[in-house]
Amino acid sequence: MWRGVIILGKVDDEEFNVNNSGCSPGRLVLIGVPIYIFLYVMMAIWLLFDGWITNFSSFQLVWSLPKGQTSLPSHVVFSIYTILGAIIGSGVLGITSFHRYVAIEKSFDDDHVWGFIFSPLLAGSIGILIFAIIQSGLIVLAGQISSVEKESNATLGYLAIGGVTGYNWDKFIERMQELSSNILNSKE
Repeated sequence: MWRGVIILGKVDDEEFNVNNSGCSPGRLVLIGVPIYIFLYVMMAIWLLFDGWITNFSSFQLVWSLPKGQTSLPSHVVFSIYTILGAIIGSGVLGITSFHRYVAIEKSFDDDHVWGFIFSPLLAGSIGILIFAIIQSGLIVLAGQISSVEKESNATLGYLAIGGVTGYNWDKFIERMQELSSNILNSKE
């Protein structure tokens, strides 16, 4: 009996120290998730300004352009803007979701972390898909969004549509499921 009290006392002291040290795994997750969101959103914003100012010179260092070509093709530039918009939209969703789970509902669970980790990858994939859907004519937007003459307006349009789809990725996935079932059913 006495031995059990000592063991319980040690367990209680250990629990007290872990909870008050600020280094528990749950505490690290609550700190790490917003830092992760901040980093990928700031990287997307930096690339966005790199595109506006230098026409993605940072990408030109990674990809070698053919001789005589000084800038990326317009369809590549527009797709990058769409992807960046989707990543920024996904970051906005991540910030608001994190705030809702932690501060309002107080229901943040460690399982939510996976959604936050894969968010930029999901957003980048959605950005590529929505760009392809727009360029293929499956979705028609009002105005001359893909006009090279008004390239700055076009970049803003692609950025905006990417942001909307990145923020509403769940609705986009539902539409993709509807589209794929329509395509599969029409062949029968």
